[in-house]
Amino acid sequence: MSDRCEVTGLSPENVNKLQYLHSHLKNSLEISEPSSDALEGFSKPLQYTVSNHRIHNSDIKRRDSLFNHLKKSIASKFHGSKLSKFGSAESGLSLKGGDFDLCLQIPDANEKKILKKIGGILRGQGMEDVQIISRAKVPIVKFVDPRSGLHVDISINNTLALHNTRLLSSYAKADSRVKELAICVKHWALHRNISDSVNGTLSSYAWSILVIDHLLSQGVVANLQSGEDRVVIELDDSEYDITINPENSLDTKSDTELPNLLHSFFTHLATRDWDNSIVSIRNGKSITRDSKGWMNEKPSALDIVNDDKENPPRMGEHHLAIEDPLDTDHDLCRVVRAEGELRIRNELLRAAVMFGNGSTWKEICETVDSERLKDLEPMDIFHDLRDKTNDTVQNMLEKTRAEMDALDRRIDALEVERQSNLRMAKAMRGVIEETSDLRKEHKAIIVGLKGRNSEIDQIKKKRDKINSDVILPIHMIEDELSKVYSRLTEELDIHRVPSLKKEKEQFSWFMELQAMNGKAREASELHQKFIQLVKQQKEEIKKLKIYETKHDDATSKLLEQEPLLKDKSINSKEVGSYDRRVHNIQKALRQRRGEMHKLRREAGRLDAWLRKSNSQSGNRKQGKRKGGKDKKPKQDSGPMTLGDISGLLSGMNTESSSKKTRKVSSKKAGMRKMGDLSAHRGSRGQFKKKE
Repeated sequence: MSDRCEVTGLSPENVNKLQYLHSHLKNSLEISEPSSDALEGFSKPLQYTVSNHRIHNSDIKRRDSLFNHLKKSIASKFHGSKLSKFGSAESGLSLKGGDFDLCLQIPDANEKKILKKIGGILRGQGMEDVQIISRAKVPIVKFVDPRSGLHVDISINNTLALHNTRLLSSYAKADSRVKELAICVKHWALHRNISDSVNGTLSSYAWSILVIDHLLSQGVVANLQSGEDRVVIELDDSEYDITINPENSLDTKSDTELPNLLHSFFTHLATRDWDNSIVSIRNGKSITRDSKGWMNEKPSALDIVNDDKENPPRMGEHHLAIEDPLDTDHDLCRVVRAEGELRIRNELLRAAVMFGNGSTWKEICETVDSERLKDLEPMDIFHDLRDKTNDTVQNMLEKTRAEMDALDRRIDALEVERQSNLRMAKAMRGVIEETSDLRKEHKAIIVGLKGRNSEIDQIKKKRDKINSDVILPIHMIEDELSKVYSRLTEELDIHRVPSLKKEKEQFSWFMELQAMNGKAREASELHQKFIQLVKQQKEEIKKLKIYETKHDDATSKLLEQEPLLKDKSINSKEVGSYDRRVHNIQKALRQRRGEMHKLRREAGRLDAWLRKSNSQSGNRKQGKRKGGKDKKPKQDSGPMTLGDISGLLSGMNTESSSKKTRKVSSKKAGMRKMGDLSAHRGSRGQFKKKE
């Protein structure tokens, strides 16, 4: 006998995982209505969630700073391109710490080539975890900016997403409760692990649409896509209606507070008739599946989960149907997998039940798999230094600086080698223009190479021009010239006298051969000179090679240590050989500069800790001297983040600048002693009545 549920078909394990959904499908789940006092108790926790998890001004400044940097370093590299911000962070509906989405618009772009170039630029800048995803529907480059800690996605020509962001931003500005409810819902979804489209649940964007749909139904906001005048654009041979009317408003606006809105959000979605309706904020209300043509296809999520086959069939489409407001053919639940769909529905039911049974907001948002969110917590960058003495940290700092010095010498050696190989390649091509940075012996050779290369080109062109005009080689011309001359000067046979016409032709041919002979001799001389100059050029290049490869012992050892340059021999006769070495050196330089970037950050971290420690100890000593008693030590405020370091360093600058005294001229000092001589009301001239 099977131990599966007779109604749902779920195994005992899945019944335990999906207990709320299981009870709901068996019609045995009770969702109680919370009291007004209970809902009132949610006000402060929800406001705390909004305040602590929304994007703050400091986050916006970090994003703007990075955006401006990327605009200069990346967008400027592509003619006619434009870099724009989009996504939840730009619309204001994102949690703090969310991804930073950027769109690079380039007309007629070769996306794979551009992505590869962007990836190289980012790696050269020291960006971390650079990933190029070129096979996605919208190609992107993902990376982490080590300075700000931001996770960034740059997409290519994701134009429709810019309009989606504009729509969500308009809704966020229409009523503050849009942003508040979105942050609370996304906070809950994040901690309950149902807001990850990569792993088969709904995306952050989809949750935003569900929030707006609920607020439309509650009369909090008006439909901003309604109106007679429509705006239609064409993208990739498809038309999209991007009409947005921010001025649309409701005649009577609901004043429902955030706790009530959140409770009704969970309750309505938990008990929603997903089988027959589709979420559509474009229409301002749900629409039927028949009108849209999106049927609830088989197999269902339950069928997939209950399937005992090793490779169950793919789930049908449009189960949790959510229409994209601009791309109306796109269902936002397309990324949802069977297990993800069931977990989403189970979590919505769980939240609705817990709202009614007196649970707290913290309990409703209890984290699933806390290890998953550890990177979202503020990082204490001094965690490994707190139990170390200042002397130990100072030694660590000195060691790091020594490593930086050694790496700096290695980078210098690589740069010298790179420039040397570049000059060799250019010299062999004869295209060196600038010689101001070369040594004296280099300069003399390079100048000679450049002038000689120009002369070789001129001689070659002149020789080839003559050879194209004079078809016969010189030895054939001389043979023919000798024959014609003999015919013209031999004794005539009176019985075989040539005609006048024939004799004229012979003389004409003789004169032409003489001219050809002169040109052919000139071409031969030019060819000999060409050979001589080429030989001389090769000899000079050999001399240059000797100078270029003549490093000091220290530089040679550093180059020998570079793994990317091992077993990369150079064929001095091939220009491409030098080009390949330059490419390998460039790769090595990128790696070493990345290492230098990390060492500099580490040195800055250690130095900041020492400054912080010395500042605290100095304050304690100062307090003891002034008051005669030790001041109560200031408690550690917890982990210090990158922002705290910035504040610490800026505070030091302010403190040092505040100690500077302003020098006042003697003339001004004298005027101050005299007092204020300007016209003003005083008591000196006032009449006082005698008593």
